[in-house]
Amino acid sequence: MSNLVSILTPTYNCGKYIPRLLDSVLRQTYPAIEMHVIDDGSVDDTKDIIDRYVPKFEQRGYRLLYHYQPNQGQSVAIKNHLHLITGEYFVWPDADDFYKTDDAIEALVKSLDGTDDSVGMSRCMVEYLNEEDLSVNRALDTSREYPDQLFEDCLYGINDYWYNPGDYMMKTKALKATIPDLDIYTERNAGQNWQLMLPVLYSYRCLTINRIMYCVLIRRASHSRGQYSERKKYKKLINSYRNTILSTLERMQAMPDDVRRDYIKKINRLYDKKVLKNDLIFITNPIRPTIKRFIAFFKK
Repeated sequence: MSNLVSILTPTYNCGKYIPRLLDSVLRQTYPAIEMHVIDDGSVDDTKDIIDRYVPKFEQRGYRLLYHYQPNQGQSVAIKNHLHLITGEYFVWPDADDFYKTDDAIEALVKSLDGTDDSVGMSRCMVEYLNEEDLSVNRALDTSREYPDQLFEDCLYGINDYWYNPGDYMMKTKALKATIPDLDIYTERNAGQNWQLMLPVLYSYRCLTINRIMYCVLIRRASHSRGQYSERKKYKKLINSYRNTILSTLERMQAMPDDVRRDYIKKINRLYDKKVLKNDLIFITNPIRPTIKRFIAFFKK
């Protein structure tokens, strides 16, 4: 019997987009899937769409379940429903993204099946699509080799680490070993990826499949990929990211205190620079040459 894969998808007013994700799940070659859609207070036709897909999933031999909560943000939606995971493996795609290939879930499972306890997660590669016509905006380089120790890449956002959740698959036992109470930090602007990824990546290796099997939609209105052009909004977003990372580091039981203190200092320095850089960008034109010198310094 195949190991069950649990899919947890938060959604907010994505009735226009989520059918594409659901259809891509229905096309999967992998035989054992349960999917939980967490409706974060949508006021569109999301529930009606999910209801129409339930019999399609049943006919395919899958399970599709709808859960509603008042609007509180993606991280709260995930936190409140992590206990629903019953599969050996776990994925959490965004509602507006979708699987590009029909064997994406199967390939991710195969990459993890039979691995030892040093491996906790695997990922495939992605391409980014323009919302208007689904043309390819950019794609990850499939010829590049990636290490399997990715904690600091995820922590600092370096070495082209990508955070799109649907292309990552975790062993559920690795998730529960690193977050035993399944309680993650929540803040509306910060999403839920650092909170899930960092604890697992600190204690486990992550394998990379050098195939593009997942599509990410570039949307201006998206919670996780929206553009923050105003100074105060962007500063708030930067500090939300800082708060999320620091809180996640504090909760990681496997990390020694001295190591944690060192990472916290480095994160604070990094995000202090991001805040200052943001402030400098929004200063008026007469001192732009000075701003450029400051920004060049911070990039070193």
